[in-house]
Amino acid sequence: MRHTVLHAPAFSTLRLDMAEGESIHAQPGSMQAMTPGFHIDVKAGLHMGGKRGMLGGMRSLFGGESFFTVIYKAKRDEQHLMLAPEQMGDIRAIEVTPETGLKLARGAFLASSPELTFDLHNAGMQGVLATRGLFFLKTVGSGLLFLSSYGGIVEQNLAEGERFVLDNRNIVAFTDTMPFESVVLTKSIKDSFLSGEGFVVRFTGPGRVIYQTRARPSLGLIRGFLQTLT
Repeated sequence: MRHTVLHAPAFSTLRLDMAEGESIHAQPGSMQAMTPGFHIDVKAGLHMGGKRGMLGGMRSLFGGESFFTVIYKAKRDEQHLMLAPEQMGDIRAIEVTPETGLKLARGAFLASSPELTFDLHNAGMQGVLATRGLFFLKTVGSGLLFLSSYGGIVEQNLAEGERFVLDNRNIVAFTDTMPFESVVLTKSIKDSFLSGEGFVVRFTGPGRVIYQTRARPSLGLIRGFLQTLT
């Protein structure tokens, strides 16, 4: 399977050129165009490791993604599939291994190869303050991962003990073993919120942080509260 990111960074689309028998797991609603030689199946939480089906679908929802997974499998050679995220922004392809695992913020997952699965990581209150959700999706095993962002994608590599501060609305993914903490930039919480920053996230290396150049628009008080709970 060959992949190409087109129209980056503002209006990125992902082109996958696939041979007979190759398949990809994708977010529902992300298919933009394709050749006719694909078999399409839909399953609940297929990209989640462990128990799948209804339970896997619920775990995917808690991780900020869709209940269902769409599987596109090429029925013959020389087929291609175009995927695009819902929001304007970039797409990044990353080869993941157990040694380079990532935690994904909600909404970052676009697609993955079938051998790569995900676990649900409960980050508790630290996760609520860091990415406005109780849970992260954590990669399991090896495979190809496609991340999507709101705006362009930037990678920051941190050396041992090096620190990096990021607005919580801009996080896309980060090394799964890297420590992080929610902090305020000013001496008081009041000044921090009046400055427009609120809580920020401080990462400590070694590892890498993947972030987006724009913060997703506010969902409003009620929708934001419901999103935090899930």
